[in-house]
Amino acid sequence: MGSPRSVSGQDIADARFPIQDVYDLVLEGFLLHSLGEYEMPPKQGVHTRARSFMHAMPAYLPTKRLAGTKLISVYPENVERGLDATTGIIVMMDPDSGIVSDIVDARWITNTRTAMVSMVDTKLLAKENPVFGIVGATGSCGRAHIEAIGAIFPGSRVIVNSRSQERCEHLLDEFDQVPCQLVIRMDPEAVVKECDVLIVCTSNLLQPIFKAEWLRPGQNVLNVHGRGWPPSITSLVDRISCDDRSQLLDPMGGLTDAYPNLNPDFELGDVVAGEHPGRESSAHTIFSFNYGLAIFDILVADYVLTSM
Repeated sequence: MGSPRSVSGQDIADARFPIQDVYDLVLEGFLLHSLGEYEMPPKQGVHTRARSFMHAMPAYLPTKRLAGTKLISVYPENVERGLDATTGIIVMMDPDSGIVSDIVDARWITNTRTAMVSMVDTKLLAKENPVFGIVGATGSCGRAHIEAIGAIFPGSRVIVNSRSQERCEHLLDEFDQVPCQLVIRMDPEAVVKECDVLIVCTSNLLQPIFKAEWLRPGQNVLNVHGRGWPPSITSLVDRISCDDRSQLLDPMGGLTDAYPNLNPDFELGDVVAGEHPGRESSAHTIFSFNYGLAIFDILVADYVLTSM
């Protein structure tokens, strides 16, 4: 038995995969989720520092004959130490023998599939030609969202925000070739009030930073990191969407500690499959908690492995 194949982050960067392909894979994953053609327990984690976590995320797609586990860590303070905030690997395993076949760096896969979930959410639930706002835009997740918007919604106005004016200005220089109009707003309230689709890419927060009164009818809020709002927000918005209800409501690793009354109205996969209408009124404010699905990780990891 040979050693598992290893694919590094540099290998993936050098391959320059078209990110539109990840959008299609996310759509496929949502359809499989709606059909129930997967096995995926809620993610398990430990928390060695405040605002940080290590997660284990196993998944199995029987119709695709794919199985694997992502081991992922998010440590926001790493940035100040010159380290990546998000690190991890995806361990692919043979579904017949359980033998590890491949080990793939998880950073690009995690950031890109997360951003493409947001693009699917926007396509299905938001108004046409929306103005985007990204809070936490200078981190790896926020940057992936800028690239995704450029690929799926070219020409869009994108309001970017972070705690550092200097990093925001550097972001505009770095993404000057992306087909979007990037503008900086240092005040989160201004971002919320000016955008149609708010994407919250802040790292794990200890306290809420947003207020319900900043919202207006018809907005979409995509909570990539979901702890930025007061607990009462779930009773104040019109509809709540999620990627996986059981994971979101899991008492150990879900978000019910932050939002005790959290009760999603529908799963996004059911909208993809045509089983739920999604947005039912142009005036509805829709909150999305797309908490991250391991089925997407193994689909994209398989794409990387078969494309190289």
